[in-house]
Amino acid sequence: MSAGGEAFLDSHGTYIQPVALTAHTALLVVDMQIHDARPDGAFNVAMERLQPGSMAYFNDRTERVVVPAIGRLLQAWRTRDRPVVHLRLGSQYPDYRDFPPNYRAWIKAIEDASGVREIFYAGSPDFQIRPELAPVDGEWVVDKLTYGAFNSSNLDRVARAAGFTGFVVAGISTNCCVESTVRGAAERGYECVVVDEATADYDESAHLASLRALAVNHARVVRSVDEVLAAVDSGTPM
Repeated sequence: MSAGGEAFLDSHGTYIQPVALTAHTALLVVDMQIHDARPDGAFNVAMERLQPGSMAYFNDRTERVVVPAIGRLLQAWRTRDRPVVHLRLGSQYPDYRDFPPNYRAWIKAIEDASGVREIFYAGSPDFQIRPELAPVDGEWVVDKLTYGAFNSSNLDRVARAAGFTGFVVAGISTNCCVESTVRGAAERGYECVVVDEATADYDESAHLASLRALAVNHARVVRSVDEVLAAVDSGTPM
C-alpha cells in the first residue's frame, strides 16, 4: 500500500467491530484462476492485445506480492486445520448463456475485439485455480456466475451448513470480485477481514479506493499476512 493509503487507514480508522479469528473463520480465496490471475491467462492476454501495458501493474503485484501472500495464508490455515473456501468465476457454456445478459455482452465484446475465445468458460484449462494455490482434499470449491459470490452461488448455504462466522478474504480483483463478495458477506452477518497484500486490482488507485470503502463500511482491513497470523496465534481480535 502506498503512503497515501496507509495514511488514510491510520487517520480514519474504522467503526467496524474487531473480528476474532476463530476455528469458524474461513479463509476465502477469490478467483485465483489462471484466466485472470496469471500473466499468460486468457483475460490478461486479451486485455494486453486491446490495451498494451494495461495489465502491467496488476500482473507485477499479483506475481510479486499476492501469490506469495495467499500461499502463506493457505499454509497457515491448513497447518491449523481451519476451513478454506476457493471461489471460481466461470460459465458452464462457451457462449455464456448462464451469465447475466450484461456480463455476457461484456465478455463477448472483449473476446470479439481481442480474438481470445472462451476466456471465462469452465471447460477451458484457464478456468482452473493456479496450481501453486490449488485446493487440497477437504477444502470447499464454490463456482459463481457473477462478481459477487453471494449473488450467484451456493456460498451462503455452504457457509451456514459449515458453521462459518466470518472470512479472511484474499484474491482478485479488489474493487470487483473481492469487494462485491465482501459486501455480500457483511450484509448477511459474516465478519470479514480483508488482507491488503493478498489482494490486487488493475491500478493502485482502484485498489486503495476499494480498501477504503470496505474499511469504513464492511470489513476490517489489514495490511499484512503477518498481522493475520499474529492474531490467529494470540487469539486477539483484529
